[in-house]
Amino acid sequence: MQQVNLYQDQFKPKQIILPARQLFLLSLLAVIIFTLLSVYSAKRNSTLEAHISSQQQLGLVEQQPAVVDNQALLKANLLQLQQQQHQQQRLLDYLTHQSFGNQYGFADNLVHLSKKKIDGVWLTNFSFINGGQHISLHGSALQSSQIPLYIDGLAESGPFQGKHFSVFSLKSPEEADSDIYTFKLRTDQNSAGQIQ
Repeated sequence: MQQVNLYQDQFKPKQIILPARQLFLLSLLAVIIFTLLSVYSAKRNSTLEAHISSQQQLGLVEQQPAVVDNQALLKANLLQLQQQQHQQQRLLDYLTHQSFGNQYGFADNLVHLSKKKIDGVWLTNFSFINGGQHISLHGSALQSSQIPLYIDGLAESGPFQGKHFSVFSLKSPEEADSDIYTFKLRTDQNSAGQIQ
């Protein structure tokens, strides 16, 4: 004979943990909670949007004085730039209309002075004043007739062309107690563009 134990787990009736009614109530509770959370979230979002829009409007109001301040700053910068331009224009006008004399040196003048050689005539002193615009020459000669030849030859050479030697003084040997004539030549300061 076989014995059957009816208390074994396999023979026990299975119990449902949550009955259908409780399951319905739990799901209804979950739907209510999610609905309340979404309503709260929507209300909070609308409150935040209203706060953000009010902050943006306040920011626009605050930026308007900044725009006014920026305009004042731009006007000040513009005025400063105009003053700088005016100063630079004055400097440019000065540099364009101002003569700065000989920009290349006096080597060419010295070469031409050395090439104009006449026997019996020599220079003892020379000066280039105001960048070579005014020239002063002091010299000596054995014969007075050689001095005009020297002046004519000098006036025809490179850097001395167009210069007018208008101031001339000559000392004869009787005045100087020697056999040598001394002379002084200077360019006319008005023709050289200088007034002193």
